[in-house]
Amino acid sequence: MSATIAAPLSKIGPGAPGGWIWLLRHELRLSWRGMGGKRLWILWLGGGFVWICLHLAIWAAMRGMSAVAGASGGLPPTATVIAGSIFWGFVSIVLSQTVAHAVTALFDRGDLDLLLSSPLTSRTIFIVRGLGIAIAATALPMFLLSPLAHVGAFVGRPGMLAVYPVVVAVALACAAVGMAVTMWLVKLLGARRAKIAAQIFAALTGAGFFLLSQAQTMLSRSSRDAIVAWFRSAIEPGGPLSPDSMMWAPVRAMQGELPPLLAVIAIAVGAFWVVVNLAHRRFVSGSQESVIGGRSVKTKAAGIALTPAFNSGLVRVVIGKEWKLLIRDPQIISQTLMQLLYLIPLMFVGFRSDRNAWLIIPGFVMISSMLAGNLAWLTIAAEDAPELVGIAPVPIKRIRWIKALAAVLPVLALLVPLALWWLLRDPVAAIVLLLCAGGGMMSSAICHIWNPRRGDRNNMKKRYQESKLVGFIEVLSSLGWAGIAVCLNGYWMWLPLPIMVAAMGPTAAWFLGRSARRDGVLA
Repeated sequence: MSATIAAPLSKIGPGAPGGWIWLLRHELRLSWRGMGGKRLWILWLGGGFVWICLHLAIWAAMRGMSAVAGASGGLPPTATVIAGSIFWGFVSIVLSQTVAHAVTALFDRGDLDLLLSSPLTSRTIFIVRGLGIAIAATALPMFLLSPLAHVGAFVGRPGMLAVYPVVVAVALACAAVGMAVTMWLVKLLGARRAKIAAQIFAALTGAGFFLLSQAQTMLSRSSRDAIVAWFRSAIEPGGPLSPDSMMWAPVRAMQGELPPLLAVIAIAVGAFWVVVNLAHRRFVSGSQESVIGGRSVKTKAAGIALTPAFNSGLVRVVIGKEWKLLIRDPQIISQTLMQLLYLIPLMFVGFRSDRNAWLIIPGFVMISSMLAGNLAWLTIAAEDAPELVGIAPVPIKRIRWIKALAAVLPVLALLVPLALWWLLRDPVAAIVLLLCAGGGMMSSAICHIWNPRRGDRNNMKKRYQESKLVGFIEVLSSLGWAGIAVCLNGYWMWLPLPIMVAAMGPTAAWFLGRSARRDGVLA
């Protein structure tokens, strides 16, 4: 039987049904659908305009740089270090994307049991999945860096067309690292816990470069001076970060230097090939565990109460239930972790300097409003049993307001220590922080109370795709409250404008959700 299957399978061409090219096209088609497919035409139009502007900006920058460039047309030493730092920032973003794509390919797609039971070899499936991850990860860096290649070739630097192979090589290497990290986590933690750990790793990796760039706000002045002195000595000729260091080899490769280009391509292809050949067995076992692994259910012994007593009041019971659901689901924690990470530098700035208080209040308002909006969506729209809540002997309107309170209180608790710190130094700034951040959070929650829509808590990252209009009015309201915070810093004559913008969100939610509120359950 196996010989009968293997014989025709070996004759299948790579582009024919069952071939690896055919399977790769299927992977890319699924990625396209996941991004929105045909609905992305608006993004294509806006992105095309930005892409053209990038060409013009890079052309102007290259004209100004040509006067200081060397005879070979390369970058000046300082520019090489700066460009290399930006490049590694892009690498951190690409790596976080590849880890996220690896999690999707390994856990969320749900088709691996079918593929692994097909006549295709596990190595072929693994190669195709890895190539799909790499191609998906090239979208952003190719969009931002391809103008460098085009303008470079136009102004007489054809070597900069090497941007294309370097970007592909970096994406391939990041795909290998992403898959290796994901499978290592599977081996270390098991498939289910590895999924959450990989999502947290992707969030930390994506925000790591931003946090590193903001590290100077978290250090004392003497520490910052010591780091600057070390960096200046490190970029000197012969130092570990000098322009001829291997650290900046990808930048030199993108300028067309042959040895760094060959080295980057060889390292990327080699890393991908090693991961494919050494880890595809782990991929099979980990994938099967994620697909068919049963969920252990622990029940308490008979006679022990499975639920707490309900004699503590409705508000306390509902808030406790919502918080328990949020804490119990690590996937939700990983998906909201990014916004919490961006709060860290702002918190350090707020505690270290009172003079910067008014500058960072709008940032606090935006981030806290978006975080509260996500939590409100989870508690209200992504309720697991909306019909059961709808028939409870309590008005559904009251239940939704309590759920919104459960979403707002944890975020507000993050800001209270900073507000108390400011209260002793700049009481007006403390009051404005609590007023505008609280108003933004409640406005985001009200958008879900007055326009309740059903959602899937396991797919929070796509909630704006499911209801773009609700997401837009939520962001609009947050922008309005951030504008109010700016105007309260002495720009009183402009205050009515952000107030109207902030009111537009809840007002639109009220009119859009009339039918859903009338029905009593989530639409």
